[in-house]
Amino acid sequence: MKVSSVRILAVITLAMAAGGCTNAKRSAYREAFGKVYYLDGAGNLGYGRDMPEVLASAGFRGDVENITWTTFTGPIGDQLIRFNAEQNAKKLTKQIARYRRRQSDTPLYVIGLSAGTGVGVWAVEALPADAMVDNMVLLGSSLSSDYNMTKCLKHVKGKVYVLSSSRDAVLTGFLQVLPTIDGQWFVRPAGLVGMTPPAGAPTETIELYKNKIVNIPWEPAFERLGNAGGHTDGTSQRFVKYYIARKLLGIGSGEGAKTDKGKE
Repeated sequence: MKVSSVRILAVITLAMAAGGCTNAKRSAYREAFGKVYYLDGAGNLGYGRDMPEVLASAGFRGDVENITWTTFTGPIGDQLIRFNAEQNAKKLTKQIARYRRRQSDTPLYVIGLSAGTGVGVWAVEALPADAMVDNMVLLGSSLSSDYNMTKCLKHVKGKVYVLSSSRDAVLTGFLQVLPTIDGQWFVRPAGLVGMTPPAGAPTETIELYKNKIVNIPWEPAFERLGNAGGHTDGTSQRFVKYYIARKLLGIGSGEGAKTDKGKE
C-alpha cells in the first residue's frame, strides 16, 4: 500500500510539473503578440478574474496576467497597508521591464481596478527610462484625483484612461473614513471625479495631462454593456470586451491587431 501511494504521488507530481511547463510555454508564445497586466482592487476579491478570456474574445492574442497583490487581510487591510501595495508595485516594475526587454515593440497594457490602480501606476512610474507601456486603464481608482502622474505619464506612449462614476457607492462611502491608496485623507478619489494636475503643477505636467490623460465619466449608455456606474461595474464582461478592449485599446482593429498581423 505504501509503495502504491508513493507511486501515485509521484505520478501526480509529474503531471502537475508537466502542466506548469505547458502553461509557461503557452504564455511565452502568447507574449509574442502582446501583454496585459491586470490588477484587482483591495482584497483581490476576484473582480476581473475572467479578464484573460474576455480580452481573448475581443481579439487579443497576447498574454493576460492577473497580478495578485493582497495582504489577505481583506479590502480594508489592503487599503491601509500601503507598504504591501508599494512592494508589489516594485515587483511589477521588474516584471514589466523584463517583458519589455524580451518584446520591445508589442502592445503592452496595464489595467487596474480601485486600489489596484495605485499598484499599477507606481509600477509604471518606476520603470527604467527606456521602458514604455502603450496604454493604461484605471477603473474606479482610489488614487487621489490630484495624484501627481508626471513620472507615470513619461512611461506611457498613448493614453491613461481614467473611468469615473459619481454613482460609485464604495468611493462615496468607504473612502470617507479611509485614506486613498496613496495615503491622502478627505480628498476626492480619481474614480469619482477623474484626474487633474496637482495644484501649482509646472507647465510640463499640465501638458502631459492634456496629451495623455483621458477622463471618462460614467454615462447612461454604459448600462447596456453591464456598467451601471458601480465600483466594480467596469469589469463587466461586455464592458471590458466592447468598450475597454475594442474602443479604448483598439483590440481587434487597431494597434493590437496590427501587431498580431505582423506575427503571422
